[in-house]
Amino acid sequence: MAVLLLWLLAGLVTPSFLTLGQVRNVVQVAAFLGVVSLGQTVALLVGGIDLSVGGVVTLTNILATSLMVGQDSRIAVAVGVSLLAAVAVGSINGLVVALLRVTPLIATLGMNAILFGAALFYTGGAPNGGASPGFAVLGQGHLLGVPASTLCWLATAFVLAVALRRSLFGRWLYATGANPVAAHLMGVPVRAVLVTSYVLSSLLAALGGLLLTSYIGNPSLGIGEEFLLTSIAAAVVGGTALSGGVGGVLGTVGGALFITEANSFTTIAHLATGAQYIAQGAIIAASVLIYSWLSPGGASSSLQP
Repeated sequence: MAVLLLWLLAGLVTPSFLTLGQVRNVVQVAAFLGVVSLGQTVALLVGGIDLSVGGVVTLTNILATSLMVGQDSRIAVAVGVSLLAAVAVGSINGLVVALLRVTPLIATLGMNAILFGAALFYTGGAPNGGASPGFAVLGQGHLLGVPASTLCWLATAFVLAVALRRSLFGRWLYATGANPVAAHLMGVPVRAVLVTSYVLSSLLAALGGLLLTSYIGNPSLGIGEEFLLTSIAAAVVGGTALSGGVGGVLGTVGGALFITEANSFTTIAHLATGAQYIAQGAIIAASVLIYSWLSPGGASSSLQP
């Protein structure tokens, strides 16, 4: 409802927002934030938070373009190395949080700084390379009029939703986020669940980074910074609780669309940069308040498996 209402409001202010081309543009761009936000949702569900997603997106972009160097024959190597790096990052985050019991915010924020430093060191401040034509189809192509990136995002969301609702791991995830002590007493391997959740978060951030790379085609230091807070905002706007144990994939999909819509609307309306940030923040804050007011626990709980 919030997505539709904002879309109609934006259309009244700027009629060009209602065109089919603009709708396609919004859902295409929303895919990048959407995939990253899915991983952030997993981290939030266990009562954590992943502030390293921005660094993962940046490192993925740098690695993929530098290894691919515009050649289709190197796609598999570039994608494989990027995903392996994400698994390593997620594993370290999870182990630091689960075994060393470092606060997730501190552990992942520190990792984010390390990843940005690694990307800077790897490139020497001058990234090079590029996405190959075959790989660029994922971010720039269309299938039956629908952006390929959007289809990848929705397919990923469907798989994750099924896993959270139908699998034993999904139930463990919610139980750990709701009450880790009680979950442990019930036989849930809490530490393993925590580590796995951070691995999933990093993997999905890397997938989002790969989609973004296929869209822009070039390396860019700091390209992931915009996802650091917006991925959290998308999940929270979609009903995922920062305290853990409440939330779901469907809400996050809507949240990513809402955030992208708000950003696109303020840009098309030709607001000054400062006014854009104020408007975007006000829209996000208002949506969270309205969501809480309309469904104080009820709607959020219904998103659980």
